[in-house]
Amino acid sequence: MAIDEAKIKEFEALSFEEGMMRLEEIVRNMEGGKVPLEQMIGNFEEGSALAAVCHKKLNSLKRKIDVLQKNPAGGTMWKNMDVPESGTPAENEALS
Repeated sequence: MAIDEAKIKEFEALSFEEGMMRLEEIVRNMEGGKVPLEQMIGNFEEGSALAAVCHKKLNSLKRKIDVLQKNPAGGTMWKNMDVPESGTPAENEALS
């Protein structure tokens, strides 16, 4: 049961918070141990796709964050935060 493009579009339409809530629900169901194996595999596929969408949204939001920093003259200036657009969370952390 692969996740189709329509389902990905559905995930992309969710807010980050809604996506995380759904992901937490999937994890709770899987950890409960009462889900049949076939359904667990489907949950895993859905959770993996949803996690990827949430990760992409989070990176997009991080790029929009501005950081207030002091300039050499003693004043302050706004500086855009640099966040890689792709890669795994571990790869992105290594670049920070």
